[in-house]
Amino acid sequence: MISDVKINGVHKRFSKLSVIVAAGFFLLSATAASAQDASVSAPETMRSPVLKQYEDAGGTVDFIGSAHKLDGWVVRDSKGDVKTTVYTTQDGAMVAGMLFSSDGTNETGKQLEAYHQRITGSQAPVPGADKSSSKSEKLYALVEKAGWVAMGSTTAPYIYVFMNLDCDHCQKFWKDLESAVNEGKLQVRLVPYGKVESNRDGGAALLSVEDPQKAWPAYLSGDKAALDKGKAKDDGYQKIDANTAMVDSWKLPGPPFTLYRRPSDGILTAIAGRPDNVILLLAEFIK
Repeated sequence: MISDVKINGVHKRFSKLSVIVAAGFFLLSATAASAQDASVSAPETMRSPVLKQYEDAGGTVDFIGSAHKLDGWVVRDSKGDVKTTVYTTQDGAMVAGMLFSSDGTNETGKQLEAYHQRITGSQAPVPGADKSSSKSEKLYALVEKAGWVAMGSTTAPYIYVFMNLDCDHCQKFWKDLESAVNEGKLQVRLVPYGKVESNRDGGAALLSVEDPQKAWPAYLSGDKAALDKGKAKDDGYQKIDANTAMVDSWKLPGPPFTLYRRPSDGILTAIAGRPDNVILLLAEFIK
């Protein structure tokens, strides 16, 4: 079954996590020290019943994007071979075939190319995610445009981590990942947020300093001046306040909250809290 939140039995491996489907998206809750991944896939709200019947018969259906108010899907048989592409309307009707824009642009071709890139390692958002019925893809696209700082190599696969600057579990999670980041195997995109003064000022500073890759470790090592209020700029405050508004509006769980697209298969995955066993998370990126 394709749903906006899919818990794949193979990947239930970070222990305690409660997943609740709500309003087509998800709410995740976990203890701060133990968490589990939730594979986030395509929308369930606007799909045709025919697609569900095809899946029940052994086929698979993957979301490829949205254009012209139509959600696109690629349909595979039980052997994994592509059979066709279909589009569903807002009321669940379905049409099979290719989609072209009014100027002759092959929208299906663009979507299939992006889909191929996704399942072979690309972590980019799905085309038209901001207009699709997939809440998870919308969030992922929004996070990419949010205020964040990249820690690590620009060529490494990446994860987004929503965090409060003075959150103990966030800092410990960073320590769990730091070696992989320093070795160039993983990029961590820190998305600071928070209304408490220390988190807001420090997060704004992190989003303002010229070299966050030096300032963040220095701060964790005890150099509080590295990210003090004096380092924060107006633009940094605007970004962290926007991040906080995003967390509130999407009702994301408390920090750390991690979101990433698995390079192996393109599936969106969310982790609430700090994983018990970070090796299992790193295994998604380090082969």
